[in-house]
Amino acid sequence: MLDPRNKTGYVKDSIADHIIQSMAQHVAVIDQAGKIIMVNSAWTDYTRINSGNPDETGEGSNYFSVCDRETVRQLKMVLDGSIERVVIEYPCHAPRDKRWFAMNVTPLKNAGQQKIIGAVITHMDVTDRKLLELRQQKDLDMAKSIQQRVVIDPVEEDHIKIQGFYLASDQLSGDLYAWYKINSHQYGVILLDIMGHGVTAGMMSMAIRSMLEGIITDEIDPEKVYLKLNDQFHKLFKSGRGYKNFFCTGIYMLLDIDQRVISYVNAGHPGGVGVSGKESFILKSNNPPIGLSKEPKAVTNRIQISENTKVILYTDGFIDSMGLRISEGEQFILQEMRGNEQIYDHFQDIVSNLNIKDDIAIVSVSFD
Repeated sequence: MLDPRNKTGYVKDSIADHIIQSMAQHVAVIDQAGKIIMVNSAWTDYTRINSGNPDETGEGSNYFSVCDRETVRQLKMVLDGSIERVVIEYPCHAPRDKRWFAMNVTPLKNAGQQKIIGAVITHMDVTDRKLLELRQQKDLDMAKSIQQRVVIDPVEEDHIKIQGFYLASDQLSGDLYAWYKINSHQYGVILLDIMGHGVTAGMMSMAIRSMLEGIITDEIDPEKVYLKLNDQFHKLFKSGRGYKNFFCTGIYMLLDIDQRVISYVNAGHPGGVGVSGKESFILKSNNPPIGLSKEPKAVTNRIQISENTKVILYTDGFIDSMGLRISEGEQFILQEMRGNEQIYDHFQDIVSNLNIKDDIAIVSVSFD
């Protein structure tokens, strides 16, 4: 009677062997030393079609010899029981095509399930998914580049300086800011934080950004700007398009240099922090977030300022990344502003040392 074992000692013609041979994935079984004791038809066919050498990847060969050092290290961790599973993605390009595979390694145990006697290695073609990811990444990089290009230029005039920066926790930022010169003595400054972050928030911020200049320079008054933005938010994102729970927080300031007055609306946003001479102030929330209510009542607050006034607006990602509550964040910002003439550079330095947990945007305004 013929011995059903092959030259490596693996029992062929078993039910398990028939199952493995029928699998579309490339399968190999190795022993503790890395020697291949069995491969299935898909494994053999792939080697043949791609002009591979069966002596290097077939039964009886040592799989460790064709792997890099890190892969061998992880394989041995499965074999000695240190880890239960390894998944490694790697390129395996053919002369005419780019291809990627995912290698899945699991332990092979004896009949009693006590001792690890080898490992089962499965290679799955993940080229379609990988190509899709690469196309998506290319699109994301392009969107990020566009978002960075539309960042507004700073204002540096005799009596006022306006600057801002943002850092995205993901590929795209849901935070946005803008400022526009309305006339010779008035500026409109806005900072918004779209709910969430990543692609969806980034795309929503770009849609809103496109209409900001028209709204601010036409409406001017903080109450009107807030109500117009709220109306546009509902038209864009609340018309049965699956955005019914989206909203944004924000602060809009109308700066009057001649009257030395800041008029503002705060739509559920962390309070802006200001220092005017020896006095300080907080631009507290006085309205619901934009898009949360269909017909909100708008409230505008006004602050009379003196010379040498500085204001910092920020999104909640800033204080969240420092692990502070809102009130703690306000006090921290106020402390950092006092006695520091270059507040924009100073806060850039602070943010650069943070472990960012969410999108961060900061706007600084200085009056001489």
